[in-house]
Amino acid sequence: MKRYKKAVNVQEVLQHSSLGRFMQKGLFIYNLNEQIQQVFPDDFHGLYRVIGMENGILSIEAANATVRQGLLFKQQELLARINKLYPQISALNIKVNPAF
Repeated sequence: MKRYKKAVNVQEVLQHSSLGRFMQKGLFIYNLNEQIQQVFPDDFHGLYRVIGMENGILSIEAANATVRQGLLFKQQELLARINKLYPQISALNIKVNPAF
């Protein structure tokens, strides 16, 4: 088996690989979720999580339909709070995930 002699920078390889992009997206969502947790009311703590952000829409999973309705009821207030940190977010997409 032939072995490569040239040293490879692992960080550079990860930055340009699909695994690296996947890790970056995961870290972004994790950090976004942490920041949103601080902005949302404590009433909902642990009952939702951010699952993504695309084209100005923040996607959120709720534990059940009651939590979803509560978030929808306060949607404008929540959007105003979120816009202080992320002005590019223009809408919320809240889905129920029973397996939450």
